[in-house]
Amino acid sequence: MSYQIWKLYKHESKDILRSPATVILIILPIFMAKIIITVVDKSGLDFMLLSTWILFAQVMVGIMITGPGLIEERESKTYDALLITPLSRGQIITAKAGSVLVFSLLSQLIVYVLNQGLTMDLLPSLLYMLLGGIIFVQVGIIIGLKVSSSKNGSAICSAFMVVFFLVASVYVALPEWTYPIFVILPSIEIVQNLNSILNGEGVLLLESLLLLLWIVVLSLWIWKTGKA
Repeated sequence: MSYQIWKLYKHESKDILRSPATVILIILPIFMAKIIITVVDKSGLDFMLLSTWILFAQVMVGIMITGPGLIEERESKTYDALLITPLSRGQIITAKAGSVLVFSLLSQLIVYVLNQGLTMDLLPSLLYMLLGGIIFVQVGIIIGLKVSSSKNGSAICSAFMVVFFLVASVYVALPEWTYPIFVILPSIEIVQNLNSILNGEGVLLLESLLLLLWIVVLSLWIWKTGKA
């Protein structure tokens, strides 16, 4: 059974690399981050920029590849064909999610190394790259399982991607009374932890626990949606 999961995982990874559109989605955050951070390289601002562009790689790859890809497979009945194999629904989703997560981490790592180099902050930052990657792949899976139309799915994925990225980019400039509303968003928790690490202040316990809670809640949602 583990061999079959590995075989499906490799197939999914090859499919991602064969599609020019998905390869562009993986590479785009890397080039955008490097260009914009270089242009707006001001004292004290680079840390915030780096964290938000790592987030951009998470939402771009995690949501925009997973969601539309899963909807397309459901429309073409490829997903249904997998359901009659010995693999369970959970194993199929895990293989698909795992292949996207690898490319999400790759994109994030390149964004980090190109702009920050190989530093000691990379190891703790890697934890939040992983957590954020998992969360936004999960968001993509939920959209992929819930939405039936490719056209609607792409629009919904784009909307979620923009909201997660935009709010995390500008929340510090929003009125203070909005903070309790937006702080529960995983994108803000990712940026806050990365900023804290890059500024030498270490990880934030509450925000880290909230990220783990997001993963649990989204996992349960995916399990319930898959059964339905």
